[in-house]
Amino acid sequence: MNILLVDDEKMILNGLKRILFGNKWKVYTAESGPEALELMSHQSIDLIISDMLMPGMDGAELLEKVSKLYPGVIRASLSGYSDPSITIKGGFFAHQAFMKPCEPSVIKHEIQRIAQLLDLFPDRVIQDAIGTITSLPIPPKLFFRVKNLLNQPNSSMHDVAQIVNEDPSMCAKIIHISNNAIFRGEKEVRSITEAITRLGSQIVTNIIAMLEIYSVSLNEPSKGIEDIQQHSLKVANLASKIVPKEMRDTTFLVGILHQIGEHVRMKVAPDLMKSYLSPHTKGQDKTHIEKYLFQTRSEHLGGYLLQIWGFPIELIENVALHNDPEKLIEKEFSPGCAVYIANHLIKGEELNPEFVEHFQLDEKLNEWKSL
Repeated sequence: MNILLVDDEKMILNGLKRILFGNKWKVYTAESGPEALELMSHQSIDLIISDMLMPGMDGAELLEKVSKLYPGVIRASLSGYSDPSITIKGGFFAHQAFMKPCEPSVIKHEIQRIAQLLDLFPDRVIQDAIGTITSLPIPPKLFFRVKNLLNQPNSSMHDVAQIVNEDPSMCAKIIHISNNAIFRGEKEVRSITEAITRLGSQIVTNIIAMLEIYSVSLNEPSKGIEDIQQHSLKVANLASKIVPKEMRDTTFLVGILHQIGEHVRMKVAPDLMKSYLSPHTKGQDKTHIEKYLFQTRSEHLGGYLLQIWGFPIELIENVALHNDPEKLIEKEFSPGCAVYIANHLIKGEELNPEFVEHFQLDEKLNEWKSL
């Protein structure tokens, strides 16, 4: 894996290189945004880690350019607390965020995880398509409800959380940013209420403002998005009612995110279709593109996005496995199991008989159907 480190302070670059020394990674350095872009124009890079506060072109601007020029490159920010607005902007173009000074074990662990992810999902066409995503589409009605609520003097973070909980895309972005090292601390954030409380009203307002700039367009058709939103909310509500109290927050979030891959497919389909029809790929094996364009593999697309966005592994696994009963029965009853049940009950579909027998659900199913 080729890594590019960008910082205007040479001492920090040298320190980062020392942290990464001894691994099989090839490490390049640049002391400015323009220098980094020049290097990337002739050198293949898999991961870029950029300081946010640099003279001239700051880190957010650099990562924005990289997202457009080299969308398949995994992007990470390096920042302190000095400028939250740049940090939030960076959060829209960075998949990961690291604190200054960096804890060596943390940064090495994350880079190892990214290297493993790239090995598991090596298709560059799909990497590039998903890499263009900085946020997912949000129905305009919901967006304006949140904005109006934030403008009211008597509104609370609990009120905001209730609205955000209704939409998978907004949930995903707020959980993504709240799990950045800058805001997270030592504990992973696994519920929207916890995320919004930790971020605070000003940061949440900034995120909503950035969503307005980068995600919301009143000219885009929103019917498909709203259908996904409504179904996801129904599944999340039912699934969270059939688990123990200590699992409810995580289960609700898995339910609201279980179709996030459909959002991803809607966003990347034009890019995948372009590659599928391209004369440059004539005669090549295109089954990998067909699989994600025309077959039900959207949970894998969603899982990849959540992984590069740095979501907690527990959430990613439950979202990715929610429609795979054979794998769900290999572990204890989980939020993914509850979402699988809720999704099938709401659709009126039969559950896998082995799944029902394994978890001894026969008597409970009638009760859950009534919910």
